[in-house]
Amino acid sequence: MTDPIAHPAIVAMACRFPGADTPEPTTADARLRPASQAQRRLWFLDELSPASTAYHVALPLRLRGPLDVAELRRALTETIGRHESLRTTFELVDGDLYQRIAPAGEAELPVVDLTGVPESDREAAAVDLADAEAAKPFHLDRAPLVRVVLGRLADDDHVLCLTCHHIVCDGQSIGILFAELSARYPRDAAPLPALPMQFADHAQAERDLLDDARLQKSLQHWRETLTGAPELLELPSSRSRPAVQGHAADTRVAPIDPLVWTGLLRVAREHNVTAYMALLAAYAALLSRLTGADDVVIGSPAAGRGRHELEPLIGMFVNTLPLRIDLSGEPSYRELLGRVRRTTLDAITHQQVPLETILNEVRLTRATSYDPLFQTTFALEPPLPRPAIDGVAVEILPAGQPDTYTDMRLDVRAEGDAAVAYFRYRTELFASEDVRRLAGQFQRVLAAVVADPDVRVPELELLSREERAVILRQWSRSGPAYPWQGPVHEWIWRQAALAPGAVAVVTNGETVSYADLIHRADRLAATLVARGAGRGPVALCLPRGTDLVVAILAVMRAGAAFMPLATDDPANRLTAMIEHAGAMLVLADERHAGPLRQAGVTVLDPGAADDDPALPEPPEVTPGDLAYVLHTSGSTGTPKPVAVPHRGLANRITHLRRSQGLTAQDRALYRTPYTFDVSVEELLLPLVVGAAVVPARPGDHRDTAHLADLIERTGVTTATFVPPLLEAFLAEPAARRCRSLRRVLCFGQALTTDLRDEFLRVLPWARLVNCYGPTEASIAVTEWECRPGDRSSPVPIGRPMPGAEIYVLDERLQPVPVGVAGELLLGGVALARGYLGRPDLTADRFVPHPFATGERLYRTGDVVRWRADAALEYLGRNDRQLKVRGIRVEPDEVVGVLRRHPGVREAVVTVAETGVVAYVVPAGDDADLERAVLDHARAWLPRYLVPVGIAVVPAVPLTRSGKTDISALPPVRPPAVAKGRAPEGSTECALAGIWGALLGREPGAEDDVFTLGAESLMSIRAVQLARAAGIMLSVEDVFRCPSVAEQAATAARRVAEQ
Repeated sequence: MTDPIAHPAIVAMACRFPGADTPEPTTADARLRPASQAQRRLWFLDELSPASTAYHVALPLRLRGPLDVAELRRALTETIGRHESLRTTFELVDGDLYQRIAPAGEAELPVVDLTGVPESDREAAAVDLADAEAAKPFHLDRAPLVRVVLGRLADDDHVLCLTCHHIVCDGQSIGILFAELSARYPRDAAPLPALPMQFADHAQAERDLLDDARLQKSLQHWRETLTGAPELLELPSSRSRPAVQGHAADTRVAPIDPLVWTGLLRVAREHNVTAYMALLAAYAALLSRLTGADDVVIGSPAAGRGRHELEPLIGMFVNTLPLRIDLSGEPSYRELLGRVRRTTLDAITHQQVPLETILNEVRLTRATSYDPLFQTTFALEPPLPRPAIDGVAVEILPAGQPDTYTDMRLDVRAEGDAAVAYFRYRTELFASEDVRRLAGQFQRVLAAVVADPDVRVPELELLSREERAVILRQWSRSGPAYPWQGPVHEWIWRQAALAPGAVAVVTNGETVSYADLIHRADRLAATLVARGAGRGPVALCLPRGTDLVVAILAVMRAGAAFMPLATDDPANRLTAMIEHAGAMLVLADERHAGPLRQAGVTVLDPGAADDDPALPEPPEVTPGDLAYVLHTSGSTGTPKPVAVPHRGLANRITHLRRSQGLTAQDRALYRTPYTFDVSVEELLLPLVVGAAVVPARPGDHRDTAHLADLIERTGVTTATFVPPLLEAFLAEPAARRCRSLRRVLCFGQALTTDLRDEFLRVLPWARLVNCYGPTEASIAVTEWECRPGDRSSPVPIGRPMPGAEIYVLDERLQPVPVGVAGELLLGGVALARGYLGRPDLTADRFVPHPFATGERLYRTGDVVRWRADAALEYLGRNDRQLKVRGIRVEPDEVVGVLRRHPGVREAVVTVAETGVVAYVVPAGDDADLERAVLDHARAWLPRYLVPVGIAVVPAVPLTRSGKTDISALPPVRPPAVAKGRAPEGSTECALAGIWGALLGREPGAEDDVFTLGAESLMSIRAVQLARAAGIMLSVEDVFRCPSVAEQAATAARRVAEQ
């Protein structure tokens, strides 16, 4: 097949392929004629945005020389009379769109007198007139849909503005319009040959073809080609996509290096493809690199004039073809050229199907925020025509279309040995700087594929040397780590020596001085050393309070690492964590000590050591010694013990001292469960500056009313929240009375713009800092202060703190450009040592540093991108980790536990709005498997990981590639309501109604609401609603009394006690 080589653009190729049979021409009259499919789509788009100029076609021309305006008006009248499309308007009749063709008449040619404009400003005046004419709206039910306006700059200097609506005229048509005007301008010009048909005849032929069996093969091609195609391609942008797209646009002009252009033409010849295909392949490769997609759909216009009799007609013939390009398997550019060639030729073969028909066949989601199927188009334009009028010099003006019909439109225009790329873009979605980078990246891709056609798409370098250096040397780090000044606990001992009588802890209405706190910690440290505490972990299983503060400080003072255990975790889980971490000592109160003694470890009560002698000489602690061990979700069913050394903790606390400005007059809320790393800085930061720690009452750390009361009553100045709890706190009326609160740090989950704005509205006197960091990187490594007036969306996670390194890398561990999503890898002093006793897991997540020999980076699995101002935006996860109520979860941890049940052969878990849901494949016949598996999960998993619903399925559905097909799994309902009594009495009924509204189903009086799908944040909302109804409950009450009956009884007791 030689056509692809002979014709450089798809527009030209489309003219060489036959379409439907030629219809019999009809006599022009004012009858209604059916609209074409393209006209239907343009009419619909005009209805959506009637003021848009995205579908205006403009040709502004500068005419220099003697011009006979009367003759030009005559030529225009004859041309409009010759073409019905230029006399067409549109109307709906019985729900269908028709063309109404008006009889021929005298054409209008208004003349705008610009001779009064100073000569020095006439160039600008000509362009302004062209812009203004192109921007004037059309009304599709009113004539004319073509405007010709003449601007008179001088007797021999004019600007001619030709503007049509795309519904009656395409780009080729406006060239025909001017060509006929030029041909008819001389009065003695030879008459033009009669038109073989009119556009309305073509539209009727198209409608007939849609009903023809011959079109079914082409329809089937498009159905098969586009089924499952991605619906949205999100290019890197510094602006958020609006809910309703607009059309305002601008253009970036980017000349292509002549050597690169001639080289690309050579590559195209060598691979038997056209220049169009070579450019399209490069553009597709660029889109893939920018978005990470290996399945890209690009729209490309075909002229739609597949028969010679259509060539002289004016009308809307263009049909945009959706080209779905496969970039899977990391193809080389050479391989991609072959794929693009096949895709293009297949599209041309089936081009007679209108785009609107294709969209209807594929049945895509229609949205107001983006165009269906493709959001970018590409075209290789022929050289600009050289218009001429007898005796007049004609120049095309660089003015015209102010709007665009797609997110990003790339047109390349070739002129001999040169070519220019035009990037037309939506200004509400892209900033000019975004498109400047995009144009540069396209240039680099072209240069790379010309230099080496065997380069693989993922290896295409998008960054210039200068950009790469800035990102790696400046953005990825903010300075060296703070100097080592000893371990953090030593700073607390020094602070106590300076002010022994100062208040260190405020709890239950009582205060503990620094002297008392250090006295107790010293004696407990001595006991730990005497019992053999070395440099390894000492487990803690204690409620929040003074004993816990003492225990943490004592373990650090003894030179060991503290390892928190959740007091409400199942005994099996606690035992497993102690054994895997190798902890030989456990500090626990009597309430929690019993189950732990079964693990064969020494259990000590921290309160029993108050009378022991003090530690004579504390062990020396080095930066590399462990400070603490915290467990995160593990893929094997067993939590991973993260070992964090002192150097990272000391660097973080030093940074907070300087950035947050805490002093001895501050009071810090201590509310985060101590099994999460944020609690470490909640406790230690205030103590190193001589401030007071205010622990939340055990069990009430989620009770926003209690927290608001505690903050107001004790004068708390500093607090940390996860975003959902912060949202609930701000909804408390009492939050507005927390005037002492000066700073809030947010962790653990994405901070939404709505929550940021609500915080600044409710607590305008307080600072809000959005922090980011996994447990494996010493609490946090980036931060962003949310300031009034900052409209950033999403809220950034900020920039690195001193000593931390942050890298946004692709799959090859190479840096990505601004705006491009990549995995966040962390380095520097913040890094944990690894996973205690798990070198295999450590090697998997802590990888060799690609830019520093001998160093390591931690792969977070978080997907982020750089903003243009060097701040990071968090986008989501790239692995199988999920978040349940702000907590990182490895699904395989839950799966591992479920598979241990003898009745389960296979298991899959995912996360719903209410929590984890599970699917199990039975190993045998067990009619009560759901209940048995749920009981098993409760025995081994913390409450937040226990499935809120379990479904038994015969097999796990798989995709064609063999992966679990989550979408094919049935919906999981919460476990059935237990057979019990209905709620009785006003309180039970009111509570059942509250829970029913939150759960989507009303519980029985004795049902466990958590079994039915309740979770922590839902319980907060339930308590708020209950209090509003006059039922006095706390969040702790709900967790302790999970049924409606128990909650009602608790509320009744509280009333009786008052």
